[in-house]
Amino acid sequence: MYDIHSIFDHIFPLVVFISLIFSWTTATARWFLLSYSAVVTINLLTMHFAIQWNTHYYIFEALVNLAFFIPIFYRRNLALLLHRKTAVEFYLHVYQRQTLSTQECTIAIVVALSIILNVVTWLEVLAYKYYLIDNAFIKLHLRDNLILLIQFILCGCFLTYASTAKSKELNFENTEYE
Repeated sequence: MYDIHSIFDHIFPLVVFISLIFSWTTATARWFLLSYSAVVTINLLTMHFAIQWNTHYYIFEALVNLAFFIPIFYRRNLALLLHRKTAVEFYLHVYQRQTLSTQECTIAIVVALSIILNVVTWLEVLAYKYYLIDNAFIKLHLRDNLILLIQFILCGCFLTYASTAKSKELNFENTEYE
């Protein structure tokens, strides 16, 4: 059973990469997935270090999950900043066309649920460590399976985002603003 957790921990970056390949021709999707890939890479690099922590691993995971909000909410401003610093038209193009999609909102909600789950698990582990409770039920029986479900939902969101990115940009081009 625990092998499936390891598989999903390492398949998520592959799903982001596949999504990037599917939506490479769409500049806004490419920018989102590249910026998200940077956060996923940092998460992978720190996971093997932090997993050795017994008590504070869960709060660390919650803090790392906060970093997953950066590509969703701040990439448009980052694109404008990079355009001003480098004068590369790609960043201006992304800044002008970037809007928040349904999949991105779903990703934000799912990541928020992951943060809540990790904080609750951390509080439960602390309570167990200091003998306030006798059993860490959430940590032992719920957390890993819920995180697996969250990762599965995130994989679906990224694949859906990649498949709808081109049509979303075409709709943007066909819309006239006065």
